[in-house]
Amino acid sequence: MARSELAAGIDLGGTNMTVGIVDRKGRIHGRARKKTKAFEGRDSVLERIESAVSAACEDAKVRPADLAAVGIGAPGPVDFGRGVVLASGNLGWKNVALGELLRKRLGVPVYVDNDANVAAWGEATVGAGQGCGSLLAVWVGTGVGAGIVVNDAVWRGDLHTAGEFGHVIAYAGGQAGSRTIEDFCSRTGVVRTLTTLAGLHPDSAFHAALARHAADGKAGPLGSGAIAACYEAGDPLVCDVVHAAADLLGLSIANWVTMMSMRTVVLGGGLTEAIGKPWVDRVESAMRARIFPQAIAGKASVRLTKLRDEAGVLGAAMLAWDALG
Repeated sequence: MARSELAAGIDLGGTNMTVGIVDRKGRIHGRARKKTKAFEGRDSVLERIESAVSAACEDAKVRPADLAAVGIGAPGPVDFGRGVVLASGNLGWKNVALGELLRKRLGVPVYVDNDANVAAWGEATVGAGQGCGSLLAVWVGTGVGAGIVVNDAVWRGDLHTAGEFGHVIAYAGGQAGSRTIEDFCSRTGVVRTLTTLAGLHPDSAFHAALARHAADGKAGPLGSGAIAACYEAGDPLVCDVVHAAADLLGLSIANWVTMMSMRTVVLGGGLTEAIGKPWVDRVESAMRARIFPQAIAGKASVRLTKLRDEAGVLGAAMLAWDALG
């Protein structure tokens, strides 16, 4: 393929990075995935990105020199105009000029944005929100992030941090860890609540799942799949906690719709994708019940992600294509 026909999209996470070689229509021609190993430091991460791009190009049977550009979504607030990651706890970075550093390594233009922004842009251009023009995309997984598209453009705000949906305070009087949307609605928050309550519900499916998890010697908390399995089994404890999280998320989204008069919301992330339609339907019902004015409530909808775990890769690539014009 000619140089003008391909761009690389990179989804850079604290644990893994994924690269896709993507054409202007959002078709992926090659892929690569590597561990990020952020603990090894910035330069090591940059080397791994370069290596992953080369591997994805090899998979697509092209050379890195054939790329028209590279788009990358990074965790944390990003100054898009300068290509600078302002702060990323997942990577341990502060004021890292990722765009310029990668441009020097790859020899092509590089465009950097927040990971939730690029995922939202993917859904807006080639996913569940295609043709909508404006949307709010909310990603519910380990945390809660969001990207905002207004009039066919990512809206970043004057200070480059628009979309930090999970950090909106839900309970002003709550202590740290029990105040924000993310504290209660993320997979991390749902598991924390369930774990706290499990001792009071020894017959629950979640209590049994916790016991199996411990007996197997597995590290870390239970994942979204375990929550979804208990929910599908109709475990009362899990259903109550999941419904409470969905209701709070729906209320929070309703506030956004009320303020912005936006009709389309896309939901994605590990917890959303694990539970699926019942979660989306519950969030949508809670949202519609709280929108003002109620006359527009029926015109606003919540859609399940179409791109799923490829939203970041595709969105980053489409961001690069958009920047090139």
